[in-house]
Amino acid sequence: MEFSFVQRQNPWWKDKNLIDIDMHIKKFKSSQFKHFPHFMKTLEKFKPGIYILRGPRQIGKTTVLKLLIRKLIKLGKNPVSILYVSLDMVEDNKELLELLLNYFNFIESFGNKKEKTTYIFLDEISSVKDWQKAIKHLFDTGLLENSFVILTGSSAYDLKRSAERLPGRRLAGVDIAYLPLTFKEFVEQKNNVKIRYNFKDLFLLKEKELKQLALQLSMYKDEFTTYLNSGGFPKVINDYLENSSITGETINTYKAYLYGDIERFNRSRFIMNQLLYKFPQLIGQRFSWNSIASEIEGINSKNTVESYMQLLGMNFLIGILFFYDFSKKHIKPKKQKKIYPIDTIITKVIENITGVQIQLPQQIEQTVFLHLLRFSKEFSNGLVLYSGPYFWYSQKGKEIDFLINVNEKIIPIEVKYQNKISHSDFLTMKKTFNSGILITKNTLFKKENIIALPIEIFLLLI
Repeated sequence: MEFSFVQRQNPWWKDKNLIDIDMHIKKFKSSQFKHFPHFMKTLEKFKPGIYILRGPRQIGKTTVLKLLIRKLIKLGKNPVSILYVSLDMVEDNKELLELLLNYFNFIESFGNKKEKTTYIFLDEISSVKDWQKAIKHLFDTGLLENSFVILTGSSAYDLKRSAERLPGRRLAGVDIAYLPLTFKEFVEQKNNVKIRYNFKDLFLLKEKELKQLALQLSMYKDEFTTYLNSGGFPKVINDYLENSSITGETINTYKAYLYGDIERFNRSRFIMNQLLYKFPQLIGQRFSWNSIASEIEGINSKNTVESYMQLLGMNFLIGILFFYDFSKKHIKPKKQKKIYPIDTIITKVIENITGVQIQLPQQIEQTVFLHLLRFSKEFSNGLVLYSGPYFWYSQKGKEIDFLINVNEKIIPIEVKYQNKISHSDFLTMKKTFNSGILITKNTLFKKENIIALPIEIFLLLI
């Protein structure tokens, strides 16, 4: 890659004020809904290290990088010490190494020595073959000793595999997952408020106190309809707020990225399409890899189904949940699984491809699933969820929608988005776990170690 191409991506080297007319900054400034992810507070400390930011495509990772660059410039940092490169056109580690060595030679020419601190933003590094070799070489030769480095990617598959080859070289750097907004984040940022209740409060409150809490939070009930329809991708939220719907243009954008991710990993679009056509009947339902393989033309084994599903999971497009054996306190990967799309926009893409509408109960469960990801220990490594959330079912077919691990305690969660709640709706939780949370449409109570809450109240605590 010619270094002039890099220079064009860093116009602030010539004029620091040009950051304000960057395409991503301009779109952010003009957007109705401006989202500042919570992890920005960690990154804005700018401590030297190698940080890896993962998340689905079009979630807003590039915008995060540009906001950090603008922050550095406004803090008075030397603009030449700030490097941004989109790596879609960089083929392999050798080309990446040459690019970065050229950059360090470039900044040395300004003072005959390397800047004391450099800030390096490498966007979509997972598209560069063996990228970790270049980063390792630069670290071992001391060029990254005082550097704040952020690497972004839309696949945890290659990022995790490569990052494991950088032992002892991350310094203060951490792994960060950029997931769709929770309902609480949506409400707080849209209304400029701070909701100070959290999940642990549930188990400390009496029924009367729960009702008082629900009364205080009921003002945001109507916001849930907006959130359910828009999902948690900032770009899609803005599309919905501006047009009262998710436009076809936006759906097509995300559909193109879904297919692009599949083809980038040399998978068949034909086979993926056949899998996607199964999704409307699979979302939230138990199934096995074998059962799907037997129904799809061109698939010879369950291993093919598993590999495609795992790729979708590692690319943050769907979550794969496993059965949890409560008596042995671990999962059983060979038993039936469940899947959920990561967000409403992925659901809309599936509807667009298949022509089949995803039913409201499935959409509600998908929304709950997204929120329960916060209780997983390893969701930054993709959404093949060996560390939860889980689900459970008995030999007689009784099922619990979700299980989460909170401080080494398994908590069952059942979703019943319906007008009337009866004892039978939580009987399985009561008999099997002697406690649990029932997520409802309007019902609230606390009895027999069961807490029932309207969905918008529950989500506002996550």
